[in-house]
Amino acid sequence: MLTNTQKVINGVSSQTIVTIVLGIVEIVSFSIMSRLLSQKDFGYYAAIVAVATIFQSLADNGIGSAIIQKKNLDKSYINNAFSLSLIFGVIVAGLLCVSSGLLARLVADESMTIPLRLFSITLICSCLSSVNISLMQRQLQFLRIGAINLISLVVTTTLAVILAFKGLGYYAILAKAILQSVLVLIISYFAAQTRYSFVFDRTEYKKIFNFSGWLMASSVFRNLAHQTDRLLMSSLFSIEILGLYTRPKEFISNISSKFNSIFDYTLFPVLSAIQDEHKRLQKSFYHALYFLNVVGMIIALLFFCNSELIIRIFFGEKWLNITVLFMVLSIYPIFLINGRIGDIFLRSLALTKQQFIFRVVQFALAVIFIFIGYKFGIIAVAISIILSYLIITMIKLSYLATKINLELISVILTIFKAFKFCIFVIPIYLLCTFILPHSLIGNIIQSIVIISNIAILFFIFPSMVGKTYKEEMYSKIIFFINNKVLKHQ
Repeated sequence: MLTNTQKVINGVSSQTIVTIVLGIVEIVSFSIMSRLLSQKDFGYYAAIVAVATIFQSLADNGIGSAIIQKKNLDKSYINNAFSLSLIFGVIVAGLLCVSSGLLARLVADESMTIPLRLFSITLICSCLSSVNISLMQRQLQFLRIGAINLISLVVTTTLAVILAFKGLGYYAILAKAILQSVLVLIISYFAAQTRYSFVFDRTEYKKIFNFSGWLMASSVFRNLAHQTDRLLMSSLFSIEILGLYTRPKEFISNISSKFNSIFDYTLFPVLSAIQDEHKRLQKSFYHALYFLNVVGMIIALLFFCNSELIIRIFFGEKWLNITVLFMVLSIYPIFLINGRIGDIFLRSLALTKQQFIFRVVQFALAVIFIFIGYKFGIIAVAISIILSYLIITMIKLSYLATKINLELISVILTIFKAFKFCIFVIPIYLLCTFILPHSLIGNIIQSIVIISNIAILFFIFPSMVGKTYKEEMYSKIIFFINNKVLKHQ
């Protein structure tokens, strides 16, 4: 029988494979679409997504998470969860359709009305898919989930590129989103190998909603916080500026979220299984903070130090004017990861009411900081959003530290220890910036130097990364490379 550590490692390995494959497809799609569509097209689509995401929060109502978190799952609970998801999906999709005209005028203009109504299809599909996916996630069937996402992504990406070539503008991206939600629903239904019955049991509904209700409410405010800049920016600036701002943020957050999902999919079911074992939770919290912050900082550094190269390759030369903005947003992954750590532990401990309170505070901070940053321009808005994330992340981690009897100072030190290797990377980056030309060739040379520097630290001088990494992870990585990678060459 596998231990929890082995389950996490196996899950992370499976999810990493899936994430890399999905990431490659999405990056190729991103690069093509950035060259085919205008900043205005991306601005309109960003506004549509910002509105739809709030309704998506109601569709993703936490019922899937309730399925994973429940220790003893039976057929009655599953059927009631499915029925409740269907009811929510229909209601939320109907609300979006009815209010689409008003919302379109508030966020941008009336041309968004029909796209918003079309987007409502994804809400019903997402609601029902969450039950299928959660049943597979509970069984740690990560490769199966990945295969579903990959098939739907490849098919819909192909369609989107064809429609973009035909000049359909942001409708090309809209069609991709709608078709992808439909495909995921259909394929996941058969992959979950569970047949549902529509039932209405108030007692079971109440049990499910006791967990998922607060989770749904917190999801609404989480997405409000994440989408506040998109919802306000077209009014504060213009639809073109919204496209200019959201494209780099979307690129960075999508890649970061892929890595976050690796650990979320794996850690949540495992932590839910040990939710009553205090010592193991403490150890898991420290390990998650350290190792995920190491990963987060690597991602942030790769974005920051290679910003010009990334823009040239994946956006095109016409986007080079967003270089400084891209560098500011590069810090975003660190806060996304720490926020996700807090969310995973809160859900695993069934602290969904507290999670809701944190999300309300996060939304309020986002609104306040955006209006402060607006006075100084688009880059100031990006800085303001990051500062709001810093504040709410520290509040959330402080609460969790208290909840599982850890000292706050030890939590902060654990995070800083994860960042130790940066002191050996930043000077090299600064040297490259001053010496190398700001051309494609110069960008490539700089990228090679930075990546080589990070690789040398982690694979040859592990002590420079940190004692925890050297003692607990380095030997495992070397063993994996020698026995799994080099052995098969």
